[in-house]
Amino acid sequence: FIRRWVPLPEENEAILLDIAFPDSMIVNAGKRVYLLLHGINGDSNEGYVVDFAHRQVSQGNVVAVMVSRGLGDSTIIGNNLLHFARVSDVKAAARALKKAITTVSPDEGLLLAGVGYSMGAITLSNYVASDPDCDLDVAIAFSGALDTTQQMHFRRSASLWQPFITKAMRDTLFSRYSTQIRNKLDLKQVKEVMKAKNLVDFDRSLFVPYNNFESLDEYYYRMGAMSDFDVNSYKGRIGNVSIPLLCIQSLDDPISYWKTFHDPTRVSTSGGGNTVLLFTETGGHVGWPLGWNPSLNGWRWM
Repeated sequence: FIRRWVPLPEENEAILLDIAFPDSMIVNAGKRVYLLLHGINGDSNEGYVVDFAHRQVSQGNVVAVMVSRGLGDSTIIGNNLLHFARVSDVKAAARALKKAITTVSPDEGLLLAGVGYSMGAITLSNYVASDPDCDLDVAIAFSGALDTTQQMHFRRSASLWQPFITKAMRDTLFSRYSTQIRNKLDLKQVKEVMKAKNLVDFDRSLFVPYNNFESLDEYYYRMGAMSDFDVNSYKGRIGNVSIPLLCIQSLDDPISYWKTFHDPTRVSTSGGGNTVLLFTETGGHVGWPLGWNPSLNGWRWM
């Protein structure tokens, strides 16, 4: 990867982009530039990220991985730690890539595609639904909830897998940003964060008070592309999607709840009909293994 930073002047921060180019460093007409958003505790070194980058670069495409602020080698100067209802980072990254494409090859017709996995898929879908004038040409979201308010009801995920994810996130944030957290939260609140056993409790005890959300409901309402979805009128910001958005979800996903998609038929016809939902019977979470020895194929299905 070649590392580049995208400034955020209003915050005195910067977004980290790890960019993989073809060996020739030449991108021909008709090729694609991918903006990739990784999972909740990930960075550009995740197996599925490296696998995707290798496959695409070998075909002559470019892959730019946006590392979530504060994760991997990304740093935070001030107090604006990451939270997952924020879409301004991906908006700035997409705008910077679009500007670079039009500056370097205005007539080559390079397509800018967003790809998100897990939490990155949630953020990507939310960005596309929140900005009718988004700079992406197309977006694909793997294993990411649309109505994140429904995740609170996924008990199997909360009891089985979320404790591992929660511990990893807590360890990362407190090892690097303990000062900022302890300056913002009181002792009682910090103790609640340390006791959190799943992501719902962690979000409620850390991200909500730290970022001044009124409640967990408000945080999840702002996080998901369909969290404002009216089940009666089937209206919400998902109807603002102006580019092709493909959401891929396995029904046996142990982390992302399939019920966050509501009625797929009505969702796919909302707004301009740009949202496409693909469900598979099996596949797990950011998985879809192939063959008797999945390690031989990696994440080729995705």
